[in-house]
Amino acid sequence: MRCDFCGAQAAVIKKTTKSFGRGGTLVVVENIPTVHCSRCHESYITADTARELDRIRKNRRTVGKAKRVLVASFKKSAA
Repeated sequence: MRCDFCGAQAAVIKKTTKSFGRGGTLVVVENIPTVHCSRCHESYITADTARELDRIRKNRRTVGKAKRVLVASFKKSAA
């Protein structure tokens, strides 16, 4: 696959998970297709993927499925 940034035939699709919002508006989207280039190290999503993410975020209550998930807060330890 050709990278949109550097033009090299070094891009591959990888699946990723991302969270949007917080509290009662939080939605976690799994299996997002993301383009990764091994030459220039850019990662990006296509316009079609961005549109689908917007649709999921706007309709999170009807397209989402409730799951229990552990949530941890990052705390930097004293050095």
